[in-house]
Amino acid sequence: MADFGFVGASYEAPSIYQDAQECINWFPEVDPTKPQGSRGVVALYPTPGLTSIVALSAQAEVRGMRTLSGGNYMVAVCGSYVYVLNSSFTPTIIGQLNTNSGIVGITDNGLNVYIVDGQYRYTWRISNPNSAIFQATVSGTTLTVTRVISGTIAANQALFGIGIPQETVIVSGSGSTWTLNQSASIATAEVMNSANVAATITASMSGTTLTVTAIGTSQVLYPGQTITGASVQSDTIITALGQGTVLSETIATGGTGYAVNDTVTVLGGVYGNSPATYTVTSVTSGAVTGLTPTYSGAYTSNPSNPVSTSTTGSGTGLTLTLTFGSGAGGTGNYVINNSQTVASETMYALNWTVIPNTDGAFTGGTIVDVVDNYFVYNDPNTQQWAASNILSPITYGLSYASKFTGPDNLVSLICDHGQVYLLGETTSEVWADVGTFPFAFQRIPASSSQHGIAAPFSVARAGNSFAYVSKNNRGQAEIVLMNGYFPQRISTHAVENTLVDQYIEDAVAYTYQLEGHEVYVVSFPTLDLTWAYDLTTQLWHKWLWVDNNNVFHRHRSNCACVFQNIVLVGDWQNGQIYQLDSQNYTDNGGTIRRVRRAPHLVTDLQRQYFDELQIQFQPGVGLTGTTTPLNGETVGANPQAMLRWSNDGGSTWSNEHWASIGDIGTYQTRIIWRRLGWSRDRIFEVVVTDPIKAVIVSANLKASEGEN
Repeated sequence: MADFGFVGASYEAPSIYQDAQECINWFPEVDPTKPQGSRGVVALYPTPGLTSIVALSAQAEVRGMRTLSGGNYMVAVCGSYVYVLNSSFTPTIIGQLNTNSGIVGITDNGLNVYIVDGQYRYTWRISNPNSAIFQATVSGTTLTVTRVISGTIAANQALFGIGIPQETVIVSGSGSTWTLNQSASIATAEVMNSANVAATITASMSGTTLTVTAIGTSQVLYPGQTITGASVQSDTIITALGQGTVLSETIATGGTGYAVNDTVTVLGGVYGNSPATYTVTSVTSGAVTGLTPTYSGAYTSNPSNPVSTSTTGSGTGLTLTLTFGSGAGGTGNYVINNSQTVASETMYALNWTVIPNTDGAFTGGTIVDVVDNYFVYNDPNTQQWAASNILSPITYGLSYASKFTGPDNLVSLICDHGQVYLLGETTSEVWADVGTFPFAFQRIPASSSQHGIAAPFSVARAGNSFAYVSKNNRGQAEIVLMNGYFPQRISTHAVENTLVDQYIEDAVAYTYQLEGHEVYVVSFPTLDLTWAYDLTTQLWHKWLWVDNNNVFHRHRSNCACVFQNIVLVGDWQNGQIYQLDSQNYTDNGGTIRRVRRAPHLVTDLQRQYFDELQIQFQPGVGLTGTTTPLNGETVGANPQAMLRWSNDGGSTWSNEHWASIGDIGTYQTRIIWRRLGWSRDRIFEVVVTDPIKAVIVSANLKASEGEN
């Protein structure tokens, strides 16, 4: 018989006794110009291999990757360390997270990178990531350099490396001996890197006011910047530029009708709908006697009418005398988060910041994205989400809202088509930027859906929308593609059957595009399984890594991005960043085991006699004549295909029968197996492990039907 579906679709039915087909590490390619039933309508092409680009020094899980706006740098989180890669793929550490495992969210707005790891939020001002790379040891506050690899070490540089504490700065020294502002103990020389601080300043602090009297040439201060110094509290950041912001206030008239915990707002002279706000902390004899600042506001000039009114509208007559800052990036007064008193001293403004819990309405975030120059992120295990100030990593304390379509918690979010999709446990809704204050977003009417998301990191952009593993109050484990405001199922019963009654909340996904195929890749770490959906052909295949014992596991990739015009993926275990390489037929030198299992061959359960099976591989793509070590084995010319079959619907299998695919330059080799016995229900399976371009074009079977 002609091609019997050997190179057709897979994974349609949930049971192997209904549909036994497997397609592991091959993906179907469809030629729409050929008539159905003809040779080559569908061919099976090998999935991309992995070519190592760089090994990150942390040698741990690559937790997230992102190419930054402009394409000059790529950020990768490996273990607890944050790396920046330049155009030559040289990695340098620019920060450290307070966690060391689990997927992280990364985005940027062209000025700042924003990272969330569930428990904390972080930001990095995009800048030249390194001044020097060198080998050194650290004992206490003494840095001893043993070898300079590149660049120049100097005072007033931030220091980064495995085991280096946050906010470490080289404050003085020369040659091979330097003094640090913090202690550490690194006895064996390791590779470290330094980067110029954003600014070296002379400044003092009084309350929440930073007064800068001197700053380095061409250096600039900005919101979200960490300020460190000998007497400065840790986790001190600039929350607002001073110019046009309220630094302090005194109550001129206490007014009447206010209550403790009332929110009051300063009127007049407001820039960008961002007035200063306060919370009433004490009322004596009906008059306000205490206020706590909640937001310093932004003004084009001093308010002409500095009157505060309560949110309930019952308070009147409260007036304030306001003091405004003058800082605009250089010398002047700025707002900081930690109230403290520090005499004038040398301080350092750093590009890397662990955002303190005083920023915004809550501390952590599982997912972060950017829309209209706002960073938006969720509050884990709640319905709440927040938005930063425009073009800033700082979040106003009241700039948050709650998902409210259903009582379920917000699990994940993604910005798409200029809108924010809030994906809950069982319901979802969509919000848009309408420019309101204190929160710029409002829900779009009729955008709610009865589908939530089962795994927060299963969402990934795909086509002109995004895909994810869905969940609702009737069940879970469907994989859907968002169509407008409502999801459409793309998973099949066979895919879903592998997920039913399983733990799938740790699923991670990304999308890659190669050679015209856009593929949504979703891995299930607990299940040790990776599924891949080709949006071009709308067909599924499994994408798996095989160990030295020929046991399949989830694919090595954990996250992905496109940088320097190649698709990069990060390993879930060892700190490797690979190129997805369609010209490499190994997983970074390891064997790729490709399996194609055909449909059932049944003719009313009558006997079938199988005389000959011929599979047409793309010819002339065998190995060279030289031997190459691969996983401890020796391979050479004459690559092989291994055939086995089942006569009981896929329950048990025959021994392997090998046949030659053909060497390079042999274009007429036929791969044929003969005298294959009989069966009432036959399933054929072919495996290829040699590192070749193993394209299956078609298969032909000579068989006859018996009478019983």
